Amino acid sequence: MTNLSTGEEPTPEAGGKTHGTDDRRATPTGSLDRRTLLKGTAAAGLAGAGVAGTAGATGWREITFCAAGEATFSYEVSVSGRVKRGGTYESDAGDDLVDENTARGAVGDGRCDSWLFTGDPTDLQLDGPGKVYVDGDLFEDTTEDERDLPNTVTIRARGESVEYKFRVSGRVEKGDLADDGDDIDGNTVRGAVGGEARDDFRYSGSLAFDRSDGPLEVTLRIGGD
Repeated sequence: MTNLSTGEEPTPEAGGKTHGTDDRRATPTGSLDRRTLLKGTAAAGLAGAGVAGTAGATGWREITFCAAGEATFSYEVSVSGRVKRGGTYESDAGDDLVDENTARGAVGDGRCDSWLFTGDPTDLQLDGPGKVYVDGDLFEDTTEDERDLPNTVTIRARGESVEYKFRVSGRVEKGDLADDGDDIDGNTVRGAVGGEARDDFRYSGSLAFDRSDGPLEVTLRIGGD
C-alpha cells in the first residue's frame, strides 16, 4: 500500500443465504453501468444456443446471483416471461421487483439471491465481482473482470470539499465508495470529496493527478498489495 499526499468461491450449492435469514449487508442498487451482457435479439440468440436450461414441472425456472467475497455484486435482470421472488436463496426487502419481468438487487459477503422466472433472460446488467447461475448452471462470471483492474486508488479530503481530476494509462472504474457525483470519461476521472468521506476507483496501468483545488490524502494499492 502506498500513501501519497497532495497538499472459497460462492455457488448455489455452497454459500449465500437461504430462506429465513436476512443478514446480508445492506447495499445500494443504483446505476448499473459497468457491464451489460444481453440485449434484445442478441439474448434470444444466446438462449437459442443452449445457454438457458429447461423449465421444471411448474414452468418456473431459477436464476441465482452470488457475490464473490466481501465486495458488492449488483444486478438487474429482465426476462421474456414473468419474474417473481422465490428459489433457493431468499431475496430481501432491499431487492426490488421492478415490474412483472424485471428484478433488481445486490448481494455481498459471499451471499446469494435467487428469483423464479419464465421464458429466457433478455437483459442482464451486472456490477461487481460475482457469478450468475440459471437452473443451477453457470450463466455468467464477472470475477475475471476484477483481475483486469488490479490497482485501487482511495482519495480523502479532511474538512471542506476538494475537487480533483486524474487519469490512468489503462482502464478505470468506480469502487464502492465513489458516488454519482464522480464522473469517468474514458480514462479520466473528475470528482469531489470532503468531510470524512472517501472516493475509491479500480484501475489498470499507471495513474497521474492533473489537478486538485485543495489538499488530498491519496492511498494507492498496487496489484492488490
